[in-house]
Amino acid sequence: YLPDKNYFADWMTVKDIFDLFSDFYADFDRQKALHMCDSLGIGEGDRIKSMSKGTKEKVQLILVMSRNAQLYLLDEPIGGVDVEAREHVLDLILENFNPKGTMLIVTHLIHDIERLFDDVIVLKEGRVETFTASDSLRAQYGGSLEEALKAMFREETAR
Repeated sequence: YLPDKNYFADWMTVKDIFDLFSDFYADFDRQKALHMCDSLGIGEGDRIKSMSKGTKEKVQLILVMSRNAQLYLLDEPIGGVDVEAREHVLDLILENFNPKGTMLIVTHLIHDIERLFDDVIVLKEGRVETFTASDSLRAQYGGSLEEALKAMFREETAR
């Protein structure tokens, strides 16, 4: 689970967090985590309190993606990540999740992240409004997934 808020103590280093995850989760792959840290320029000695919001979110994402989970729940995975790093972070998600697992992503940043979606669940007032393949929605409305969702909501408003 990737929450949208940081849940680590400020005094902790990346190494402390990796040690904690190693102790608690048998499926945590420390080498995979270290590789992702290297690719994002994050060191094991870096302290949480000295990180930007975006870097903290990257560390949390690294922790999630370093697990061999059957289900990944990501809440706004790129919400605090700067525009330049978003593509790299999305590549990390695609390259590091368990391909036999399922990933559920909650986001309002559809344009930036739509290449990750196979299927789309649209919620309205806490209920499932639509559950369909992303390509079906794109074909039905034409254009990008974001454009399809906007068109879908315009139709509803017009009713």
